Amino acid sequence: MTLAAVTLVVGAGGWALRRGPAEPAGPVPPPALSSDRAPASAVVSGAAAATDAVQPAASGQPAHPGVRYTFDSGITGSVLDDAGRLPLRIRRAGGELSTVPHDGGLAVRFPRPCEHYGAQSCARAILQSGPAEFLNPGQGAFTYGASVLVGADETSKGANVVQKGFSVGDSQFKLQVDGAAGYPSCVIVGTAGPAIYVALASLTVADGRWHRVECSRRDALLTVAVDGQVKGRSAIPPSLSIVNADPLCIGGKGTSANNDQFAGAIDDVFVTKAA
Repeated sequence: MTLAAVTLVVGAGGWALRRGPAEPAGPVPPPALSSDRAPASAVVSGAAAATDAVQPAASGQPAHPGVRYTFDSGITGSVLDDAGRLPLRIRRAGGELSTVPHDGGLAVRFPRPCEHYGAQSCARAILQSGPAEFLNPGQGAFTYGASVLVGADETSKGANVVQKGFSVGDSQFKLQVDGAAGYPSCVIVGTAGPAIYVALASLTVADGRWHRVECSRRDALLTVAVDGQVKGRSAIPPSLSIVNADPLCIGGKGTSANNDQFAGAIDDVFVTKAA
């Protein structure tokens, strides 16, 4: 299969070229509540869609302890991952979280979309951990993702599923379902500079059905897979390193007005590093 590369450039108006909008929103410090737009000089690398099956980790390579959240015990008090390593707490600004049935357990339902994206009056609520340095992948291979349920009327300019770190003066990895079309994408930013690398999927998940979306970084490649099939990829520097002291956030980057609030439901969130 031959894949045609696409290069996306971030400017004041968002992506100059895109397959379904996926632009971050404008900068407001401090980091825990900041928005996440890169400087106009940053370059974003993307790629055309692929249809490869997701490749498992090489045999003999054990997984590093990461985190996985099923939410099956509800979201009252601290929300624990399967191993109890990284509790989450609810942070809200006028918004509420609830649970809905999914696959024999529970998933988290986030606030409905706001009519005017980024308005101070918008309902906002996320799940957030404390500092999570042990999840930093550095230059190593890692995967992260979640199951998402998004209706056609639940899309918005910015919708973060899971995120650690920020693109401005920091490093990060995140999964988002941005833009009216609801195309998922995987985003990483390294410590060495402001370049944002995006693997943008070639199909929407905003169809009112559950979808499994997974991001994977291995060597010089970032991929996004939907329901087990790779649907987008981006070349990245092999030396790109992601290291920060930031928390893990689910459903948005904070509780400021432009927090890229996710609307819809999220389940089975995970981050796994290769050994």
